Amino acid sequence: MARYRHNVYAKSTTPRFCVIFDLQWQIIECQRLEPSADLLGTMRTTIDRLSSDGWIFEATPKFGFVFLRRNGIRRLLTLTERDPYDATPQAFSPFK
Repeated sequence: MARYRHNVYAKSTTPRFCVIFDLQWQIIECQRLEPSADLLGTMRTTIDRLSSDGWIFEATPKFGFVFLRRNGIRRLLTLTERDPYDATPQAFSPFK
């Protein structure tokens, strides 16, 4: 049985967001990416910029996110389909 493999960097027909969060989910930086934007290129550019500022990346962004650290501070860089400023609930509730 084949497994489904989501390609987070595939061209999309909807906007995406490149977001840096602190560990309490506060938005540090957010960039809205237009549909069919170069998602991998955006991630690489952001990583290069942050690396030159002294941030150390804990892994590769293979799955569209990566943790980074500098001077005891840890952050999350991620690509997401969801607008981080959208405050509507993300989960289904059968009680509504």
